[in-house]
Amino acid sequence: MISKLLPAPGTPRVLMFATLVNTFGNGAYLTTSALFLTRSVGLSPAELAIGLSAAALAGMVLTTPMGYLADRRGPKQVQIAALIVLAACFTGLTQVHHLWSYVLIACVIAVADATVKAANGAMIAGAVPPSERVRTRAFIRSTNNAGIALGTLAGGLPLLLDVRAGYLAVLLGNAVTFLLAAAVVTRVAAVAPAAVPPGGPRMVALRDRPFLTFALLDGLVAALYNEVLSLALPLWLVAYTGAPVALVSAALLVNTIGCVTLQVWASRGTHTAADAVGVARRGALVVGASCVLFGLSAGRPSWLVTVLVLGASVVHVLGELWLSSATFAVVFDLAPDWAQGQYQGVHQTGRQIGNMVGPPLITALVIGWGAPGWSALAAIFATAGLVAPHVIRWGLRRAAGRAAAATAVPAAAR
Repeated sequence: MISKLLPAPGTPRVLMFATLVNTFGNGAYLTTSALFLTRSVGLSPAELAIGLSAAALAGMVLTTPMGYLADRRGPKQVQIAALIVLAACFTGLTQVHHLWSYVLIACVIAVADATVKAANGAMIAGAVPPSERVRTRAFIRSTNNAGIALGTLAGGLPLLLDVRAGYLAVLLGNAVTFLLAAAVVTRVAAVAPAAVPPGGPRMVALRDRPFLTFALLDGLVAALYNEVLSLALPLWLVAYTGAPVALVSAALLVNTIGCVTLQVWASRGTHTAADAVGVARRGALVVGASCVLFGLSAGRPSWLVTVLVLGASVVHVLGELWLSSATFAVVFDLAPDWAQGQYQGVHQTGRQIGNMVGPPLITALVIGWGAPGWSALAAIFATAGLVAPHVIRWGLRRAAGRAAAATAVPAAAR
């Protein structure tokens, strides 16, 4: 019974517990960060936006090189170092009093956070058999959502108190969770640094056009499905329905419960990029169907809006879970064993680009166009679901060609 509720002993289980500790602190901080920076530090909303934009840019530029570093130095050592840097940064936030000190720390946080994620993926790839990688990653995603949810609840009290001491307690508490997570990661067996094959490019991920295309497509799709509930739905309920905005909390609760309890189930049978072809198509089409249901709630009675929104939330989370499972398989399978970290970094960069494009796009569609905007959003997901299989197959052909070339070099030498 325990084996069904937890990943395999060793690296998978240790990483899961490290994730729980880490994301608990992150959840508390995310709940309070905006008010801390504006009400306690004194930044204006425009200055806050400048800091976040600078951090996003730093993450996009440096995430792939940090993934490369994880391959060369070993993902365990790089992840521990990044966690310690994050602890120092959140401690440093308690001393921020003006824009530029915040911008500097925010940029370091963005890069270090992406480094932790890239190194985490490389560690799974190096320590877990290929047939178990997606399942392990599914456990960690479930744990990530559970930790953030618990942290969000913990951050509610400082938010209600709205005093500087409460915000500082959250910052220092988050710093402690990073140190605790680093201590947990020390228990993981080290993954040996990978050597670059002679004669080839070092930053091979940046030359892999199929993977770059997948990273950009997946980044946009993920940004859009993440913003459906947190951004589009609350604005939609206020502008186009008479239902209470509290319905957003119910929809987010459905999503959280689904992500925590069903991600491992949704990953069954998805081990390779070839397995992900149909799963990615299905997930995107199902999320598109949820957008149609959200759009049908315009101008309806409150009871019917509630039924449609909750039903759409269930459909949405199922599509999200299948899309996530497909993504795990593609990222692990298309990357050479010696470049898992940099491929994880490129994928994170795609997510960061999507996070910049997604919010204005989804706001323009849903709020600017109303119900037809939901249909347009559904069409975007449907198109992505039809395009993704071709991109994945393209990546598989590229990976097969690269493997054949690598085999041919030693044969020619002999």
